Amino acid sequence: MQIKQLTQASGSLWQSAMAIYCQVFPDWEREPIAELQQAIDSASSRCVVLCDDNQVYGVSITELYPQQGFALLGYLFIAPSHQGQGLGKLLCDELFQFIEQQTTQILLVEAESGPAKFYQKLGFNAFDIDYLSPHYDDIDSTPMALMYHASHHDPHHCPTPSPKQIWHMIEHIFINSYYLTPTDPRLKQQRSQILSKEDT
Repeated sequence: MQIKQLTQASGSLWQSAMAIYCQVFPDWEREPIAELQQAIDSASSRCVVLCDDNQVYGVSITELYPQQGFALLGYLFIAPSHQGQGLGKLLCDELFQFIEQQTTQILLVEAESGPAKFYQKLGFNAFDIDYLSPHYDDIDSTPMALMYHASHHDPHHCPTPSPKQIWHMIEHIFINSYYLTPTDPRLKQQRSQILSKEDT
């Protein structure tokens, strides 16, 4: 099995990846494929696949925000036939190596309770916040853990971000990844939940 980065969202590997994407994620969690394609083609997102010939078995899609000093592992998914075989860890290890070579200091991921245990084993820590992940197909949200993995180029490691820094990252994600408008109530709700910790 090979690890390949797709610099263009086209061709048989991309089609195979998107077939698994539609199989694995419910509508509310799926970013429109056209938006994913545009992000990968413009290099604002990075897509890596685990494949054998033209068949894809695992995919990671990471949104890169170098100006803001973080990246977001938007999607990590494995074909149902190949889950539980360590492929997710292979993709994460590849991503950690990539992040180590960047100026980005923090890698974020949103995770429900099952995946959160997987990410915890790989060295992610959850922020102590009530995080609500917006839906793509309606105005609801789903509670998740927002987790972070600090890059280790700094020998003293990266300190845990303050509530204000966490909020700035989330605001950027909500507007740029979920396409919320600044007046969206989900943005205001998340802001008040996080910044209230600044006052306690």
